Amino acid sequence: MKFIYFCGEVVADLVDKDGSCDFHLSLGGSLFYGAMGAARLKKLYDLPINVAFVGPLSNDQFGARFLETMIENKIITDNIERVDRNTILAMAIVRRGQENSFSFYEQGTAEQMVSRHELPQTLSGIGNVCVFGSISTVLEPARFAWFEFASEQKQRGNLCIYDLNTRPQLIKSQDKYIQQISDWAGISHVVKASEADIAWAYPKLAKEDVVQIWLDAGAHMAVITMGEKGSFAATRKHSTFVVGKELYCTNTIGAGDNFNAGLATILSIKGITSADEIDKLKTDHLQEILRFANESSTRHLIEQGSVPKDGANMTPVGRPIGEMCP
Repeated sequence: MKFIYFCGEVVADLVDKDGSCDFHLSLGGSLFYGAMGAARLKKLYDLPINVAFVGPLSNDQFGARFLETMIENKIITDNIERVDRNTILAMAIVRRGQENSFSFYEQGTAEQMVSRHELPQTLSGIGNVCVFGSISTVLEPARFAWFEFASEQKQRGNLCIYDLNTRPQLIKSQDKYIQQISDWAGISHVVKASEADIAWAYPKLAKEDVVQIWLDAGAHMAVITMGEKGSFAATRKHSTFVVGKELYCTNTIGAGDNFNAGLATILSIKGITSADEIDKLKTDHLQEILRFANESSTRHLIEQGSVPKDGANMTPVGRPIGEMCP
């Protein structure tokens, strides 16, 4: 049975939904949300995958609750290192029809100060899927440890997915950040971003131009999400767009992370875990991948109460991609 490893941060989110400064605490973080989403898909479809989390976890009360929640959801925690540093905090301001805004309190935290020796020396097997991105790939010195670790996973024969999930509040130099993205594209099989991510990082470029930059840097697939409008994917041979569901959504926190969960899950269960397998994909394969990832994101929004449940007609995994590949 193959593994999907979500490698990176957990974040204790203080969320203000209505501008009243009545914050409520939720367990968050891009990679934590992704792991939770993949665990949900595994249970829903009884899929032959293992979902695991990789990264440091604080010994504070937040860390204890994160660990408890992952165990409750049957996420494998063998590759978690407990550390005596606090959990990163984020204040999230949610406004209907607008991008969520975040303020981070990250200095000296478990997520910022990661070193290579706090990460696993090896991961079980090869042909697995490893998901990276967001805060853990930006904060220093953590980003150096994660980059080294991701490079090792690619060399071992695991598929690497990198999600920008850009947080401008944590980026000191836009030019430096763009170079970091290219570096990650060079060691990743798949690069994923949202429209908002590329609008901030590449304000003068069309999404097709951005995708080409990543493919030229070394990636074999690029994916752009566009909210309810849908999503776009391209390989070195093919590209396609899949329309999303029109949703009246009040809170999009975790939507992109659950898209990642769907993306990683369908690639894993279809055995698309190498550059060669990605290069074999045709347009209809890409469309099936995007549809499944879109629905994973939509399901999360519905289940967290961000959209009404009517119109939530989720469909199961389609015909096996593995059977359609040459």
